[in-house]
Amino acid sequence: MKQKNYSLNIHWDKRYPKAGTIDLCPIQLAVNLITHKVQFKISLKLYSTKDDWEKAMQGKGRSAEVRELRSQINDYLTKAETILERLPDPSRETFQRLFKSETDLFASHKTDVSLVWDAYIIELEKEERIKTALNLKWALRSFRKYSKDLFFEDINAAFLKGYVAWMAKEGKSQTTSQIYIRNLRTIFNKAIKEGYISDKHYPFRHFSIGGSAKSKGVLYAAQIRMIYEYKGNLMTENRARDMFMACYLANGLNFKDLALLKWSNLNGDIISFVREKTKRTNKVSGKEIKIYVLPELRKIIETWGSPNKGPNDYIFDIVDDTMSAKVQHNRIRQFQRRVNKRLVEIGEHLGIKIPLNTNLARHSFATALKIADVPVSQVSELMGHSSIVTTSHYLKSLPDIKLKAISETLMKF
Repeated sequence: MKQKNYSLNIHWDKRYPKAGTIDLCPIQLAVNLITHKVQFKISLKLYSTKDDWEKAMQGKGRSAEVRELRSQINDYLTKAETILERLPDPSRETFQRLFKSETDLFASHKTDVSLVWDAYIIELEKEERIKTALNLKWALRSFRKYSKDLFFEDINAAFLKGYVAWMAKEGKSQTTSQIYIRNLRTIFNKAIKEGYISDKHYPFRHFSIGGSAKSKGVLYAAQIRMIYEYKGNLMTENRARDMFMACYLANGLNFKDLALLKWSNLNGDIISFVREKTKRTNKVSGKEIKIYVLPELRKIIETWGSPNKGPNDYIFDIVDDTMSAKVQHNRIRQFQRRVNKRLVEIGEHLGIKIPLNTNLARHSFATALKIADVPVSQVSELMGHSSIVTTSHYLKSLPDIKLKAISETLMKF
């Protein structure tokens, strides 16, 4: 048992009698975290008279009510002591979260990752970061499938290597494994920072997740022109074509950001906005991206834009502000799937070997600027990245004709 760095006391609080009564008052647990010099109280959801409380605390009462009250108080004290003994560096927030949990969190003498993982998902959903919350849910589901019992103390380099091998056997890509393991690393960092576990359990000192795998697909100028000039027989084909071109022309805009653009973001020939993905991150929070509206992009907006042009109306009529963040997320995903389905058909008709989708527009935009000798730092700024390392993942190999032109300069002396 570690050295005691806390104290616990039970109080009967006469200031707040139970509604409709005079003598029934709440019983509270007073917690003193000596290391942090923090004191606070937690209601135990118990009410009693002062006489019954004193008898329960002194062990003198013989009535069934007093014996039950004494038992409940002891159960609460045992739970509080167990939590404080197990936490390496307890804080008020971590203690309260564990204490209020109905789960027997320490039955196995290990710390279940779900304790931190589920709490973080709830936190993200409250912040309306729906996609990130969903990614965490999928990752946790995957790890639970690999190992039914998932405790921080059991996760080490061998566990992670086994997980990667299992994912490959399940037919999952290396990229998916890396994404899920990064989610696990996030949870480990939170658990250590918030005092749930000791940093001695951190497994990533001896395990390399690996770099982000680069997307295999990119379209060059000739293919972009084919898509731009494509004339479909169906309205949905032409709309899909234009949604792709809108993403491409708008700095390789992510489809979600395109869907959430409002008329207030458009001022003359400039669209300015903050990416949904980075609104709440520390590094690039509030970083404004500016897009020059080319005539081709303006035509797309005029063709498919909403007739309601109030400053708070969305340019493309995909979602509205009456929807919750979760409903908006699902609506955008459904719309994007329909667009991508048509894009695949367009690509097949045009003989493009890569399956077309809106994500290709972002990679193709970055590569087009690279071919045009635009500095990577400028490409990074246009795409709203916090680092050129991120931008480099979008930059593809130069086409052969460009390599030929560059190589020919070697003999120009």
